[in-house]
Amino acid sequence: MTEVYIPPSNFYVQPFIGITQNTPKFVKQDEEVEDIVEVSLSHFLDENTVGNKLVATSYSSKIEVPAYELNGHVVWGATAMMLSEIKDILKAVL
Repeated sequence: MTEVYIPPSNFYVQPFIGITQNTPKFVKQDEEVEDIVEVSLSHFLDENTVGNKLVATSYSSKIEVPAYELNGHVVWGATAMMLSEIKDILKAVL
């Protein structure tokens, strides 16, 4: 997948996709993520999950950004960019 630059942290993220026979046990690193959100494939691929949301950022109190709404969670920023690429990849192979 495409490497993503995250300006607020000045880091690059290299996302990967993997597949496994069994569902892994996810362990959240509190310093890095707010929550682990498990979503069905059909919900993720639903076009109604994508839209624009107002969010607070480190540089603005409210800004409208592209975002996913997945199981009651708003996912935006670099994570939403990576999800968009995953969605495009899945649509190409399904």
